[in-house]
Amino acid sequence: MTSRRTTRTVSGHDARASFSKAREFVAAAHDDQNASRWNAAGLAAVHAGICAGDAITISVLGVRSTSPDHAAVIELLGGVEAFGAPQRRQLVGLLSMKNAVAYEQRLLTKTEAKQLVDQAERFLAWAERATQGPLGESR
Repeated sequence: MTSRRTTRTVSGHDARASFSKAREFVAAAHDDQNASRWNAAGLAAVHAGICAGDAITISVLGVRSTSPDHAAVIELLGGVEAFGAPQRRQLVGLLSMKNAVAYEQRLLTKTEAKQLVDQAERFLAWAERATQGPLGESR
């Protein structure tokens, strides 16, 4: 079956809002991690990755995914020159844990939560670096 990429054109204001949400989720992930709330930390990290992915596609491409499948952003990010293997691994790692963290009965471990928070931090830091300069300022 061929996947149909579903996007919507959005303004640069939406990129700033998505970056703001991503930063807030990373901060919440740290707070939850420091309080030994592994599941909350993991879910906040996953949401940080989702928001950072949206922020970069909005900032660089002027569009965001409207697909109900959060992994659709990975295809969009393929159009961002700076999106490389490390960023792909970080985002795939976050997205691959979304259902387990949000919907399954298994609880996250401290190690898993730390890995997710670290991935979210690295992905957001990359997204912010990748949107500096002409591409990030053009929208």
